[in-house]
Amino acid sequence: MPDVRAAPYDLTAELAAGSAGRDRMALVVAAFAIALCRWTAASEAAISVAGRVIRLRLDDRAPIAEFLRTVLAVGATEDGSVDLVIVSEHTDLRSGEIRFLTEVPNAEHGFIADVAAGVNELASLDGSVQDVRCIAPERRRILDVLAGADIPAADIETLFLDQVRRHPHEIAVRDASVELTYEQLAHAADRYADVLRCAGVCPLDTVLVAIRRSVGEVVTLLATIRLGAAYAGFDEDAPAARLTRMVGKLAPAAAVVDAATIDHPALREVTLVDTWHPELRTDPGPLSRTPGSDDPNRTAYIAFTSGSTGEPKGVVVPHRAVTRLARTTEIQLRPGDRVLRMAPLAFDASTYEIWATLLNGATLEVFPAKLPSVGKLERFLTERKISVAWLTASLFRLIAMSRPQALTGLRWLLSGGEVVSHEAAARMLELHPGLVITNGYGPTENTTFTTTYTVWNSAQIDGPLPIGKPIAGTKVFVLDRDARLLPPGAVGELYAAGAGLADGYLDDETETNRRFGHFSPDIDERLYRTGDLVRLDPIGNLVFLGRADKQIKLDGHRIETEEIGGILARHPDIRDAVIVVAWQQDRSPRLVAGVVIHPGADADQRAWRAYLSHLLPNYAVPTRWVVVDEIPLTRNGKVDEKALIESAIPPTPARDGDRDALAARQR
Repeated sequence: MPDVRAAPYDLTAELAAGSAGRDRMALVVAAFAIALCRWTAASEAAISVAGRVIRLRLDDRAPIAEFLRTVLAVGATEDGSVDLVIVSEHTDLRSGEIRFLTEVPNAEHGFIADVAAGVNELASLDGSVQDVRCIAPERRRILDVLAGADIPAADIETLFLDQVRRHPHEIAVRDASVELTYEQLAHAADRYADVLRCAGVCPLDTVLVAIRRSVGEVVTLLATIRLGAAYAGFDEDAPAARLTRMVGKLAPAAAVVDAATIDHPALREVTLVDTWHPELRTDPGPLSRTPGSDDPNRTAYIAFTSGSTGEPKGVVVPHRAVTRLARTTEIQLRPGDRVLRMAPLAFDASTYEIWATLLNGATLEVFPAKLPSVGKLERFLTERKISVAWLTASLFRLIAMSRPQALTGLRWLLSGGEVVSHEAAARMLELHPGLVITNGYGPTENTTFTTTYTVWNSAQIDGPLPIGKPIAGTKVFVLDRDARLLPPGAVGELYAAGAGLADGYLDDETETNRRFGHFSPDIDERLYRTGDLVRLDPIGNLVFLGRADKQIKLDGHRIETEEIGGILARHPDIRDAVIVVAWQQDRSPRLVAGVVIHPGADADQRAWRAYLSHLLPNYAVPTRWVVVDEIPLTRNGKVDEKALIESAIPPTPARDGDRDALAARQR
């Protein structure tokens, strides 16, 4: 049980102002109960008053008058569990002391003020309980500033051509064999746009980019945008069946391929275009300084993320969302920066790497290896004098623990994709004076980053890193299960709004309407439901608490455990399957499969892994397995995740090593 904390309160003014006709004691108890539920995301509160325990279930749809009558009707209970104790000398409880017996983080920052607001609302409103928000007026102003600076809408090509004018002879992109200045890159994109046009690519089409990281990749992206088309990345290591479904959804006008992908079975029905080669460069001629299309609302790219039905969802991202990311001051690069280019194009971290670099006059340094080892990465960072890098949280932790010297020379490290190790961050800041570390949070649907939290020295770190404040062009809201505003400090689901929002999911109106829309009666803006639980700390930073659904972040990818379990249950030897997550201190989460097999079937974990590997990416294949007669349940009828995790067979050292290698793949 948490330590009992006490605080004085005085609601005399609120009760005197507007409680006529309503029982004052009921107003006070109801206000405390509702405020407590708002803060903790609970649906029930147990409050002790003068030795009497009043247990109230919060029904937001109940009329206020009916809820107050419930307070008066509830009798004493024998249940000793109590959330809050009210001690008062007054029968109407106008003032006294409260004692918390349940954990309410940072309750000293505004809880009593929110209770007072609740008393006023209960006394004056005639609606339902959901209208009692328990947010004090001065604390609403805290919520009002959960917005980044305004960012003018712009398209990618306009901003890129501006950098061509400013820095024509600076290196824009460099790989192992070729480098291009900004002016040369603009010319190369112009010429390659003609190649794509001849292949049949038109404005509003989609080009599938199925080539390795290279200068040619960047030329292809700019050429595609030059034509007014959109691009999509291609993860050649994903199962062929999944890739075939993605290609079918995209219906690309062409696919740009190299030697590794030209014969890929998923591309058989697509027009193929050979990748750009340095030999295609010509002497610079007249370069059009006018964008092919300056519409900031047209589609820039489509990125696929996991789907709850097993079908991949294509997130349609407009130009304005990308340029808002590149121009936000919290994570803006500068001319002279050398930026690591390592994330797969199909992973939205590549959006930041590529466009934050090229739209700010910096240099993109393309990491050559497909599967980076820590040693290769260290050599590359040193040889190329990299100043800015984005790493998944898993890879960052691996480097910090095994080869911390690899980050020598960096001025700025950005990390995310899952929970960033605060121990690793503190260690790196101590070892590398002058290094800045940013924890970047955000779903693909809000274009890479939604919020950021930056630290400059280890003294700033005294526990898990917050996910911070919204970046420019972004607003965030913490809402309850009915999409209503919650008080600062309350636990709720994070919703995002602003210029970073995707247009929705490709050809999937049902999913689009489920995740994007005008959901809240308190907010007149289009919102995206992140599915992440957060709360606001006393200095205005958001703290990540976990998922509201069954999704998790693993190695930078969002995974829906129900999707994996549903696919596994289709194996002919398996009758039922669930996937749970084993959380480990300061390590990436592990997927655990609980399996019920048909009578007489073999418990062949290797066969099951192979089965999933043909249908799902490697990062979505469980590393631990347990075979049970029936899926264990808790007393509440939920899957007993703890029992499954404790019974699971640990991976062999080789399998565990595979997982560490997988974390280093930046996928």
